[in-house]
Order: sequence, then structure tokens, then C-alpha cells
Amino acid sequence: MGDGVTDVKGRSKSAGVTIDSVLSIWLYDSMLSNYIGNMSMKTVSTVSRRAFLLASLSSAMLLPGIASSQTRETTMKTSTIAGPQGQLAGYDIKSGGGLPILFAHGDCSRATQWNRVMQLTAGGREAVAFDFRGHGASAPAADADYGYDGRADDIGAVADAFGLKRFVLVAHSGGSGAALAYAAGHADRVAGILLIDPATDPRALPKEIRDGFVRDLAGPNGGDVLSAYYTSIAGSKPDVRKQVIADAAVVDPAARAGVGKALAEWNPEPTLDAYHGPIFVLATEANDNAAALFRLRSGIGHRTVAGSGHWVMLDKPEAVAEAVNTFVSTIEAGQK
Repeated sequence: MGDGVTDVKGRSKSAGVTIDSVLSIWLYDSMLSNYIGNMSMKTVSTVSRRAFLLASLSSAMLLPGIASSQTRETTMKTSTIAGPQGQLAGYDIKSGGGLPILFAHGDCSRATQWNRVMQLTAGGREAVAFDFRGHGASAPAADADYGYDGRADDIGAVADAFGLKRFVLVAHSGGSGAALAYAAGHADRVAGILLIDPATDPRALPKEIRDGFVRDLAGPNGGDVLSAYYTSIAGSKPDVRKQVIADAAVVDPAARAGVGKALAEWNPEPTLDAYHGPIFVLATEANDNAAALFRLRSGIGHRTVAGSGHWVMLDKPEAVAEAVNTFVSTIEAGQK
């Protein structure tokens, strides 16, 4: 994490990012101390201060018919799906008749970040991933709706397109809000939810900080702000940093601002209360804090994975796959 701070500082200077602080530096320092312990505040730039705060909250024919192309190396099919707001890109590995898994990526990320985990979990069951509206290879939202309910509709469209009648939802980061929103309205179809380092309760941060971050994302330097933020939480592996920054760079600007707004205004409790199926959280050490989702409702299982940046599926795909397989197998065993 220390490497991330130094890198963010350097990037902020080179990119020319300027962010007006909405609160005095001492407030940032006092709040940051809850999350980064004894790390020297002298090495944290204005961008990375806000970044670390937000890191605690946290990259043919249509279906019904799907147009597909086979990828021989991975046996993964790429598909184009008719979504509620435009075409969505889908990815599918079919393997057996077990309980299917639908993977949802995080804010300003893309489905291909799940590739290795999908390969490790598809044995005996179908694994599906997709790009949310305005992300990856999917079209921007026609009405610029990037809220959680709108993105939940994307999940429903993908599930319908692939014929997933009942499945397990696996979501990363900000994708967790969309996953919970979908499950709240479709509990009969969602057998369980596994959240990978999900966004935490943003209400733990002052509104001024949340509003400031949303303004920065929507501003002319929004791409640089996001790049600095993601660099600060991506961990120490250069290849992971490179991938998440590249994935964020292709996100539609309206989507970048829209998902940030959705996160800043999120109250996770209604959807957590509405869904009564099994939920498990695999969190990084940085997000194992007082605002973690598993502290908002009893009965949510959780485990912390050590030594990983925010994109755990890229840093430690085997650990994520093990958690997914164990979670799904437990649900399948309970159905017998």
C-alpha cells in the first residue's frame, strides 16, 4: 500500500490533477488514520487522501438470441446481448449442470477481470460474466442511468439471455450494490451472493467528501482522478495496476460519473434487509472496518484475504476461486 501512495503522488503531479479540498487537511488525516494506521501523511497527495477515503467504500443476432464467437484457448464464448439500455457484452463458459455462477464486475472495470476465476470455477457448472452498461465492450446507457437499479436490470437481461433460472451472484466492489438490488427484487432466482471486497457503507464518510469525489469524477480531470484513485488501491503488482487503469480508461465518461454518484448516495440496508438468502463477503484488510457490509446485518459470513489489493480476483484468483467453489458447493449441498 505504501508503494501505491508514492505512485499516486507522482502520477498526480505528472497528470496535472488539481483537486480543491473540501475539508481541511487535519480532517483527512484524522479519518485516514482509521484506515492506513501509521502511514506517513507526508507521502499522501491531495488526490490520494480522497482516494484512500473512497477506497474504504470500496475496474450479429441478439437474444433473446445471442451472437457468439468461440475462443479456443479458454473455451470462453463472447456474446452480444440486447440489454435494457443498449447492447451488452457477455462471456460464458459452459461446463456441466451444476448451479450457474454470474459474475458482476466493479465500478469502472470490466468482465475480463474475472477470466482466471471463471476458468477455475467452471468445472461442473456454467460461469457467466458481462460488461455493465458504459463499461468494457458494452454500449453506454441510452438514458444515462448508471444507478444500482438500472445496473440490476443489466444483470436480469444477462441472466435471461443465458437462460439462468437460478444462480449464484458473485460481485466485486461497486458491483455489489447492483447485485444486492437485483437480488432484493428476484430472490427466487438468486441462490446466494458472494461479494468480493464490496463497497462499504458510504454513509460513514461526511457528505462533503462524498460530494467532492463525485464532482471530481465528473470534472474535466475525472479520468486522471480515477486513475490516481485506482492506483492507490490496486496493490503492489504492476501488471494488476496496468490492467485496472487500462480498463478504467475505456469507461464512458458519463458512466464514470454515474457510478460514482450511485456509490456516494448508497444506503445498502434496504437491499440487505430485503434479501434473505445466503451472503458471504471476502474482504481485503483495508475494507475490514467499521463500515463493512457484514457489520450491517447479522448472519453474513465473511473472511479477510491478506496481502491483496482491491482487485482480489486479479491479485489472488486461486483464493477467490476457492471461496466461490466452497460457497456454491455449500448451497448445492443444502438443496439436496
